[in-house]
Amino acid sequence: MAEPARRQHILYQVMAATAVGVATLVASLAMGYTSPALPSMRADPQFSITEDEESWVGAVMPACALLGSMVTGTMVDSLGRRTTLIVLCLPFLLSWVMIALASGVGGVVLGRMVGGVCVGVQAVAGSVFMPEVVQLDLRDVMAFFPAVLGNLGLLVSFAAGQYLSWRGLAWLGAALCVPMAFLLLPLPETPHHLTRKGRKEESLAALRKLRCTAEQAEKEQEEISASCSGRDEGQSVSTWDIVRPPNQWPVGVAAALMLTQQATGINAVVFYASTILETGGSGMGGGSASVLLGVVNFLGTFVGMFAMATYKRRSLIAASTVVLVISLLTLSFFFWAQEAGGSYSELAEGLGMLPVVALLAYMVGFAVGWGPVPWIFLGEGMPSSVRGTAVAVVVALNWASAFLVTKTFAWSVATLGTHTTFLAYAAVTGVSAVLIHGAMPETFGKSMLEMDRLYVEAHKKKEE
Repeated sequence: MAEPARRQHILYQVMAATAVGVATLVASLAMGYTSPALPSMRADPQFSITEDEESWVGAVMPACALLGSMVTGTMVDSLGRRTTLIVLCLPFLLSWVMIALASGVGGVVLGRMVGGVCVGVQAVAGSVFMPEVVQLDLRDVMAFFPAVLGNLGLLVSFAAGQYLSWRGLAWLGAALCVPMAFLLLPLPETPHHLTRKGRKEESLAALRKLRCTAEQAEKEQEEISASCSGRDEGQSVSTWDIVRPPNQWPVGVAAALMLTQQATGINAVVFYASTILETGGSGMGGGSASVLLGVVNFLGTFVGMFAMATYKRRSLIAASTVVLVISLLTLSFFFWAQEAGGSYSELAEGLGMLPVVALLAYMVGFAVGWGPVPWIFLGEGMPSSVRGTAVAVVVALNWASAFLVTKTFAWSVATLGTHTTFLAYAAVTGVSAVLIHGAMPETFGKSMLEMDRLYVEAHKKKEE
């Protein structure tokens, strides 16, 4: 009987990580949906859509994700992390059903709006829920589930879209929402949330399910209670709380990481990958290019997860920056040569596969550092006392910057040129990485409670 009891705590943590992973998969499917769905809508004789309407189908999701992330801080602090994710399942499923049953563009846009809000809620709630449930020595292993499943969602969107109609792809999204609820229902609420709500007995009971022994559970409960002692039980977190000492250091770093993640141009590069490859003269079709990028992005996840379990976060950011800057400079040079004319155009024509290699290297480099580290930092480095609200604000900044970068990409290419656009991404990425490196606290191998103490001690030293 003792051995199954010891295994039970691992099972609960695997279920938590898988639930967050499935939610991330559905969110990734929603983000990649338009790439295969829009051509299918154009080819559907019973459906009519204009170019302007296509832009709305694509743009409403990140805009509504911004709204969803903004309201989630209050939800996870009041309802709870687990409860928020459970409540999310129904509207997420309904958003896909609305798209699948839509008779016109209005129904599709409305479904995408609801889905966008759900994507924003999922990004915040999942980032808060998992690190509060998973124990330190299993953190890197459990992070494998949401990372792999999240990137699998993008691949599924691109690959399944080659065989399913836009309605069929929506029904697939709806079906994938169901396992998330069944995985979450048997799990307890996070001990951190229960303790902050003054429900310490329930918190200890949750820890006894989530930890190997009663002694470990009791010790962690004492640490959680100590970390929450500076705030009145049930007291809400204000915006001022997340920007005053000692919280402004980690929250500021998290915001800088998220803004720079989007400044690398990742959403623009993925969204316009087919156009980049076709313009570059590689001879690849749009569908083939999307599937190839999805496969590389998925396989790059395994490289990233090995790196996350082995190397320090700041080192990964530095290595990722080098690969991204070289890839972006390569793309900039290629398109400069293509646009320059004469012998330079002939050179570019002879290097038709260069943008393909540069894009693939970009995707792998992003998967090693700038892709996972900003999100990992939300779980490892955010202060426990303000985590829910702080994560919501930072994720909202991420969505806002993603929307801005994506919307300005086409304008930048038309106005400044493709080569200047990629050159700008390279410059911003390099400069931002240098500035962040010195300010970013290292979270590798440290518990959330250790990071909390680090911030408090750093603030005390500054005041002395």
